[in-house]
Amino acid sequence: MRRSAVVFAALLGAALTGCQSTPSPEPGQASQPAAEAAPAEALAPQTLAPGRCGLFLFEVREPNRFVLFEDENREVKIVDDGRVVTLGVTPQSGVLTTGERFRRVYLDRARNLTYTLTGRVGMETGSGLRLEEVLLRRRSLDGAELVRPLGGVRRCMEARPVAG
Repeated sequence: MRRSAVVFAALLGAALTGCQSTPSPEPGQASQPAAEAAPAEALAPQTLAPGRCGLFLFEVREPNRFVLFEDENREVKIVDDGRVVTLGVTPQSGVLTTGERFRRVYLDRARNLTYTLTGRVGMETGSGLRLEEVLLRRRSLDGAELVRPLGGVRRCMEARPVAG
């Protein structure tokens, strides 16, 4: 196994480790950035509720920080400019399949920023669908753009059976 695959598997395991979740903003609405919070270089480990799917994305460059988590149809957390920004998301439709391209757009109205996430769905791994060629673009109203290459997976948690 290549070293990068081993490092990626270790990082993904750390990102999927349990943590407490916080109430989510309504879809399409931005929560207030945590300006009073300590500077952040990476997200804390995140969990998905049973029956939910999410994106777990890391910087491509070393030290491969965990910088984007999307709980589909609920919220996205992005490490940007030394802080964690939590935004609502528009519900996604359709199923991602290998080889398909994807695009997500997140609006931060409080800071007048648009984040666009694009990439390609790769092969299934033990942790979920690999997300490849991922770019996160942050664009401000004046047209300035910052582009960050990322990589990671889309993972779904099995729904718990309904007790009879």
